[in-house]
Amino acid sequence: MTLLRTRSLTRCGLSLIMLLVILSSGGGCGSTQTQPPVPTPAPTLIPTSVPTSVPTPVPTPPPTPVTSISRPLPAVPSSSIPLSGEWRFATDPDGVGEAEGWMEHGFDDSSWVAVDVPHTWNVMADHFEYDGVAWYRRTFTLPDEAENAHLRLRFEAVFYRARVWLNGEHLGEHEGGYTPFEFDVSETARPDTENVITVQVDNLRATDRIPAILWPDWSFDWWNYGGIVRDVSLRLSSRAFIAHQQIVAVPHLVAIDEAEAAMITATVTINNAFTEPLEGTLTADVLDDAAGLSVLDTLPTSPVSLSPGQSIEVELTAVIQAPKLWHFDHPHLYRWSAALVTADGQTLHTDEDTFGVRLVELKDAQFYLNGEPMRLVGLTRHADSPEYGLAETVTVMTADYDGLKRLNMVFSRPVHYPQSEFILDYCDRNGILLIPEVPAWQLTAAQMADPDMLELAQQQLSEMIAADFNHPSVWAWSVGNEFQSTTGPGHEYVREMIDLAKSLDPTRPVGFASHRLATQPQQDATDLADFVLMNQYFGSWHSPKDRLDRALDDIHSAWPDKVVIISEYGFEPHWNTLWGPPSDSLDPERYYFIPEDMPSESEEADVQRRQVIVEQMEVFRSKPFVAGAIFWTYQDYRTPSGFMMGVVDAARNRRGSWWVLREEYSPVLIDSVTFSPTSGDRRSAIVSLQTRGPVEQDMPVYTLRGYRLHWAVMPPEGDETFSEGDLPLPTLAPAATWSGEVEWDVPDADYVLTVSIVRPTGFSVIERSYNSQGELLPTE
Repeated sequence: MTLLRTRSLTRCGLSLIMLLVILSSGGGCGSTQTQPPVPTPAPTLIPTSVPTSVPTPVPTPPPTPVTSISRPLPAVPSSSIPLSGEWRFATDPDGVGEAEGWMEHGFDDSSWVAVDVPHTWNVMADHFEYDGVAWYRRTFTLPDEAENAHLRLRFEAVFYRARVWLNGEHLGEHEGGYTPFEFDVSETARPDTENVITVQVDNLRATDRIPAILWPDWSFDWWNYGGIVRDVSLRLSSRAFIAHQQIVAVPHLVAIDEAEAAMITATVTINNAFTEPLEGTLTADVLDDAAGLSVLDTLPTSPVSLSPGQSIEVELTAVIQAPKLWHFDHPHLYRWSAALVTADGQTLHTDEDTFGVRLVELKDAQFYLNGEPMRLVGLTRHADSPEYGLAETVTVMTADYDGLKRLNMVFSRPVHYPQSEFILDYCDRNGILLIPEVPAWQLTAAQMADPDMLELAQQQLSEMIAADFNHPSVWAWSVGNEFQSTTGPGHEYVREMIDLAKSLDPTRPVGFASHRLATQPQQDATDLADFVLMNQYFGSWHSPKDRLDRALDDIHSAWPDKVVIISEYGFEPHWNTLWGPPSDSLDPERYYFIPEDMPSESEEADVQRRQVIVEQMEVFRSKPFVAGAIFWTYQDYRTPSGFMMGVVDAARNRRGSWWVLREEYSPVLIDSVTFSPTSGDRRSAIVSLQTRGPVEQDMPVYTLRGYRLHWAVMPPEGDETFSEGDLPLPTLAPAATWSGEVEWDVPDADYVLTVSIVRPTGFSVIERSYNSQGELLPTE
């Protein structure tokens, strides 16, 4: 039996969890990883060279050698068999499933409901609010190529606690609803017959789980969607295989956004599950991900020697000359491609991981990307939709993240829990910097003082880092949100979690989101973090709106060298019904609110939300040490509290605040569009632009490279286009101006001219529409 979560089965502490991590990635409590010997352009406060990968395997224990493998070592082509799709499903409110043998190979599940995995039962009418135990079953048949293969059964996420059987044999269990896990089923899966997977899932809320309830009537502020909420697959490889690759890329900058070279260091874990020793070679190449061509002058290689059942780590290094750097506007990717080859030249296994080359620095209370100081903005989004809950489809995720990019999001603490592989890959390829977080939400001092809770938090942190390490979009880690961080247990929790994070990944900074910084910030455990993450709701939960300015100055006085990021700001229309005075006692000059009898989805509520956005962004802009601002939240989501804080509703209908936020988040403004008189059949207009800046006075601020102006002449109604064109924009530094002329054939019918500024990634950042008289049209 493979043990992936030990708290409910053993009380031996973190040692076994850390053993799994050490065997996979070479890290552990107290271990360190040295940076490759490449000169850096400037001293940094913390190591921030960043890697990336798609996907990174979950740490697994060393393989158990099989008992009947003969020479030569058989090679098996690597493949992944999807096991999502149709499963059988049943709830078990009385807890009889195990006693009745629901996990047995021959159990008759024909009366169970057919569902499509990924799946959560909390979107089903009959189980909409069901908290408890449920079961899933499905069958599969091994392909012919599985003979002599190493087989791994992988779950991308199951919420919350999963127990797994294959053909009636208990494989193990996993606790935690957002991270991947897998089991070695090489000896359990049966060839030439039907195999049966059974998964028991429970989504019960409890004070000793993460996320945790704080007391019986107060849960974490999102839904506990139970089920197999992400994909399932069976991974096939040779019995000697590459189990894990951890890639670190360090550029040597010679100018802003320019490097003469990058040192690539890959730590490759190889497992030998044969009964025979393996003598061979590990070799690798680095490919341009888009072109598919090698970018190396010399391919790294290393001899390997493994005894039966042994797991080893091999470090390979390579140099990319004049690398293309990863940037949110230019998200260039590379592929690390490794091959394990026997001494007689037989390729046993190949593995590829995607990564990017970039440098993040935090120094002098400023955020630098590839040598440029910048100030960035974004939003938070819960993985939640009315139809699918947490078990989101690719269509839902793509639509939401395309919507976030249209809101000019380049920076986010995505939400309170680890994200799916699809979302991480989307952010790698479309340009969003992320701070993933473990779901240690509002833990009390007593919960953080519990060694079992610390162990569980460390397990989830370890799994998140192992899964996400190689993604260039991930620039930092967060160890939790709004816990009692001014207490002794809060300080100790932060210290332990940051130490673990840095032992597993010394290349990224670590912090946590605090809501206790409004007064006496120096007492907060943020003192132990590499940067400040401040959740603030001034004008509602966190004091009157006029105190925000002073609170930010106090934080900067406490930590003058630390970057400050506003990790949450926003507006809940009925905030005071939970923790506040009645509306008729509030001063509208000092608080944002609506009357108690007014609906949260009303226009009046959204007017207050727009006011929060405009007024608080003005304050953030005035503080040069505030390097980022993240709005809470993109959409309304299902929550026990009933809060409605989105710029779109749960059905993704835009509120007026959507347009306000987009304008505030645009790095460039359209100052004017001046029409010329019609000359024959031709007409033109002068478009004048102003980029935000300078960096000390504005937000968002960064250099615009490779942007274009797109114009289109269209009828006032409909999707037809009379004519359109593009003007490439020069590189525009912060606080720069530009003017250019667009010219078009005048159509016979009435028309509208639309002008938009478009990122290199294809997303429009701002647009304006004018009627044929040159009059500006409303944005809605």
